[in-house]
Amino acid sequence: MFSAIIILLDLYLLKKRKIDVNTFARWFILGLAIGTISVVPAFFTLLYMVLGTEVLISAVTVTAFMVLLLMIFYLDYKLNDLNDKLMKLTAELSAREFNHRKEKNEA
Repeated sequence: MFSAIIILLDLYLLKKRKIDVNTFARWFILGLAIGTISVVPAFFTLLYMVLGTEVLISAVTVTAFMVLLLMIFYLDYKLNDLNDKLMKLTAELSAREFNHRKEKNEA
């Protein structure tokens, strides 16, 4: 369920052009990986063996991990938004400076 939320949110933000393709790909792959691990229990066993825990992770830890992922997703989205605003501001300042120099040379 959590992976579906991440994937749907990712698709929605891409459709609204709020995130770029690189961010979309990163979060889409992460959502698919979480979904695959959740659906196939054998992956959990492999994950436990790799991490060396051998016991199930508590619900509190899983919930905290999901909240952390959502917070990182939100920060990534906001970072993309700030980057877009910075690019627009840079273009506007450059155009304004060009027009100011042009007017100065004409006078």
